[in-house]
Amino acid sequence: MVAVGSMTSHVARLYALAAGVLVFFVTWAGVAAHPWQTRAATAQDPRLAALQVREQRLRAESLAVKRIVDRRWAVYRAHLALRRHEIAAINAVNAKARASSLVSAPAAASSGGAAAPPVRVVTLPPLTITRTS
Repeated sequence: MVAVGSMTSHVARLYALAAGVLVFFVTWAGVAAHPWQTRAATAQDPRLAALQVREQRLRAESLAVKRIVDRRWAVYRAHLALRRHEIAAINAVNAKARASSLVSAPAAASSGGAAAPPVRVVTLPPLTITRTS
């Protein structure tokens, strides 16, 4: 008669379990890598090719639009600088006119000319409307 032995070694069970898990993950990684792909599968999808052509066209259009916008901004900045220069010149003329009128104002008041009444600035409380119904 052959004696039937039992597997009571816990270390052997742990090694068997670790080897099984290792084989499982290595097999999983091998299947995920698709090493058996054929040439037909590696051929480019026509939809993907059309998408790449569209992307290139959109990139070219965006560059053209960027050039147009940059050119318009340059023109705008030039006009803005000219306008600011004009405004500064007008303000300088107005400041000179104000300075000359302040110098001549006391002379006009002493000569008996009628001066305009001073302007009063009035601060009023905000208008509030309340409704009871």
